[in-house]
Amino acid sequence: MDENGPYREAYRLERIVRGAASIIVTFYSAKEALKIIPSLNDNYRLMQGDRQIWPSEGSSGRHR
Repeated sequence: MDENGPYREAYRLERIVRGAASIIVTFYSAKEALKIIPSLNDNYRLMQGDRQIWPSEGSSGRHR
């Protein structure tokens, strides 16, 4: 990471099991994180900080 550059939160791929999320992998670039979306199913979500990137929170009621 560039210590002189602005801080950006990493992307986290989380697996959802019985309503609990576990971090599977951390990405430090949007390009890497977004590349995996086509291969994900409903048991996963992509987060950046407290914000859910995929699936969009409006598309599924399972995370509420």
